Amino acid sequence: MLLRSLSFLPAVLMRQWKSEDEIQRIASKLLRSLLRDIHDINPYYRKKLDGFPNIQTVDDLGKLPFTTKDELREAFPQNLSRGYTTSDCIHDSTSGSTGDVLNIYHDRAAYDYYEAISIRVYRGFNYKLKYRIAYTRFDPIKKEFYEKLGIFRRHYIPVHYSPQDQLNLILKYQPEVISAYPSSLYEIGRLIEEDHVPVKTPKFIISHSELLTDPTRRYIQSVFNCPVFNEYSSFEMHFIASECTDHGMHIHMDGNVVEIIKDGERAAPGETGEIVITNLHNRAMPFIRYRTGDFGAIDEDTCTCGRGLPLLKMIEGREDEFITLPSGARVSPRVFDPLDLIFHDYVSKFQIVQKTRKKFVIKVVRRKEYTKEISNLLIKEAQKCVSEPIEVEVVEVDDIERTGRGKFRAVISEVSP
Repeated sequence: MLLRSLSFLPAVLMRQWKSEDEIQRIASKLLRSLLRDIHDINPYYRKKLDGFPNIQTVDDLGKLPFTTKDELREAFPQNLSRGYTTSDCIHDSTSGSTGDVLNIYHDRAAYDYYEAISIRVYRGFNYKLKYRIAYTRFDPIKKEFYEKLGIFRRHYIPVHYSPQDQLNLILKYQPEVISAYPSSLYEIGRLIEEDHVPVKTPKFIISHSELLTDPTRRYIQSVFNCPVFNEYSSFEMHFIASECTDHGMHIHMDGNVVEIIKDGERAAPGETGEIVITNLHNRAMPFIRYRTGDFGAIDEDTCTCGRGLPLLKMIEGREDEFITLPSGARVSPRVFDPLDLIFHDYVSKFQIVQKTRKKFVIKVVRRKEYTKEISNLLIKEAQKCVSEPIEVEVVEVDDIERTGRGKFRAVISEVSP
């Protein structure tokens, strides 16, 4: 409900400028309230958390057990909290890129809080309410009444459209802001560059839903001649972290508490681990210490913008994108980022697939500039990206499929750790 979102908004906007300690105290208060409520109204978590210590602060979360997607898939919706039904809630579902779809039920008050956070996110990009947004996504956008007033106008661009059709819609809408998958932006940028298409310069671009590498960011910025900001969200949690104009990746800690877990324990600042999240607002289907399968690190520095929201240093990718080397060591898919500098000039799409611990296949959709020498160069450079000997084969293909919801996976590991 818009009125409830607006009632949340003043505190949400002011809170980001408080100190990190103060924001943590606010998050701890929200956490205590959430845990008290779900103990009373949610049968699944009452049983799961029974006998665990009393939690007073977000730092105490490590005393509680993790929650997995498989557990929640089995437990819900039959364990929705007392007082909520599926028809009362707002339904989402995960993308299911690995076939494991999770149905999610947000209570409406929580969803209204997400909407208030979304305004803070866009204000962090210096968004103005009159800016038109071209929004690339899988599902159509439900139009809101305020868009008829010229406020926060969004134009839907289906991600399954061809790059040319997506570009045609951008040319039609003339948006001030483009919010899209980085793989889509890259393909559209190629068309703009090769065909010398005159495009209205956006105020900024938002990259979401996929891993944004530094070379891809630089390329998109050069083609569209505007800044590119990164945003990290999920269907389970909505907005988790987003960049400001100073490019600090701020965690929205008053909405979701982020932990980085390595070997079952909280990782040190700067150390990569699995991102585990506790949502502070959804009481219908709570997410307590939820294992996302994403990997990242916390940044102990503060942002020059002055916000007290803590920083996410880097998002490294998903668990099934991490590479297992012949020795058994696991490394981030970002080790292959240097190859982007080669891919951008010679291929329109690429995908790196690990077949065994030692065997990698690089699928490429070649551009006219592609030659056998480039194939040999890719093999040599890919082998340099990792610290152990590997075999690399380059395979030319006509196209590379996206997932069911249109996401593009640049790195896939078919090897169990």
